[in-house]
Amino acid sequence: MTASALTAPTISNDNDGEGNVRRMLTATFGGALALAAMTAIQPSPKAQQFPSQPLKLVVPAAPGGSTDILARSLAQTIQQQTGATVIVDNRSGAGGAIGVAAVVYAVADGYTLLVTVPDGITVLPHLRKDIPYQPLRDLVPICFMAETPWLFAVTSSLPAKTMKELVQIATAKPGSIRYASPGVGTSAHLITERLRSESKTDMLNVPYKGSAPATAAVVNGEVDLIATSPINLTSFMESGKLRGLAVTSSQRLPTLSNIPTMIESGFPGFSASAWFGVFAPAGLPAERADQLNKIIAAAVAHADFQRQVAIMGLSPRSLSRAEFTEFVAADSARWKEVIDESKVTIND
Repeated sequence: MTASALTAPTISNDNDGEGNVRRMLTATFGGALALAAMTAIQPSPKAQQFPSQPLKLVVPAAPGGSTDILARSLAQTIQQQTGATVIVDNRSGAGGAIGVAAVVYAVADGYTLLVTVPDGITVLPHLRKDIPYQPLRDLVPICFMAETPWLFAVTSSLPAKTMKELVQIATAKPGSIRYASPGVGTSAHLITERLRSESKTDMLNVPYKGSAPATAAVVNGEVDLIATSPINLTSFMESGKLRGLAVTSSQRLPTLSNIPTMIESGFPGFSASAWFGVFAPAGLPAERADQLNKIIAAAVAHADFQRQVAIMGLSPRSLSRAEFTEFVAADSARWKEVIDESKVTIND
């Protein structure tokens, strides 16, 4: 799998099939684990002159989705501020586990980082027992970057114009509503399962390998419904190919003020958001982790990054390493509760 520097924007993407995750990850990263073990005894990286070689940002999702777009904006800003070459490496599959494992098994020198949403970090570990890593043990939280609500939207051929009308259709014809997700066990899957559970309807999940192909499926009318970041849907709503029904934020978004919240749509307490953060392999020296936090926090505060984030409908903010570590642990506990209540399982 090749990666792409910003100066040469070819995008890598894996084509690994689903199947047993442990077998797939072991085959893919077994050599990397041995390499990490050998390099662990080397002297810790010096603090000065960092970064002195290209940085790699691993994105555990297909190109074109919100995580990929945000990672490329971050890469451009870091490159602008530090002069370092920044590479974006897309590794999708297994609900985000492929990309996460690529960083878990990387050398802990600060040059390989994970840019991700909650899926492979605080969600998937509660659904699978065959993942050969534990995020809260094997990764170091570096910096929080942004957050966004989910937007529920339907294909234009579906007559539903409101969430209430969608529920009426799903109730009248159980199993007729098919929704796209970027993979079984992803946060987008679970937030839609929450909708299904609270509306007491029967909807069918159709999983894809990432938010970009999932979005394409609902645009093309292969499925009826999707929940994803607003940036993935805005242009399609403007062109009339999709119709936004509700957002999961506690208040309406300024950029989509005509779309009601889930609370307004008759779902009290239905408020949730997806977040984006940066992680490094465990074993990274604290001094290097602090350097990375400062670099990423500076990028998040940069005007160019803030403008891009605003276009995406995200709310940017950075956290200290300690704050982000506490946040990740709390988010993991929240998703465990959602999974336990929804009784979602993953079967190979």
